[in-house]
Amino acid sequence: MRSIARFLVLLLAISTGMAHSDSHLTRPSSDLTPEEVIHIVIDALKNNDPQKDDDGIATVFEFASPGNKQMTGPIQRFTRMIKGGFADMLNHVDSEFGDIDVKDNIALQAVWLTAPSGKQTGYVFQLGKQSGGEYDGMWMTDSVWPIGTREPEGQSI
Repeated sequence: MRSIARFLVLLLAISTGMAHSDSHLTRPSSDLTPEEVIHIVIDALKNNDPQKDDDGIATVFEFASPGNKQMTGPIQRFTRMIKGGFADMLNHVDSEFGDIDVKDNIALQAVWLTAPSGKQTGYVFQLGKQSGGEYDGMWMTDSVWPIGTREPEGQSI
């Protein structure tokens, strides 16, 4: 019951924009479920503001696992990577979440992001539950990979 209440508070925060305005306060926690982490990351990407030091990308980097950060960091390099190879994730207008698959310490979820043009791009998020160290017991993003695009409904070639 406690996790349902926590999820509803997070959902309310996201829908009212509170999570965006306080995204700099959002940090990994062992209290967050994999679903909550993915929602935080997607909301941060949706509301990224270059005028605020790319605060959304900074939140995404905050939730990257230590192994992920080792491969993609520091934050300046991570920001260039997102803007260069995953720009369609930034400031998307809608998101659609597939079912999440959690086995042991790995969680996978497909997410479709809709660009202002209506084009949808799908990504699979892989989270790992960290073991030991500073992030022990916390779900964090290990990797994200594209799974394809869908054209807006009503469009034809």
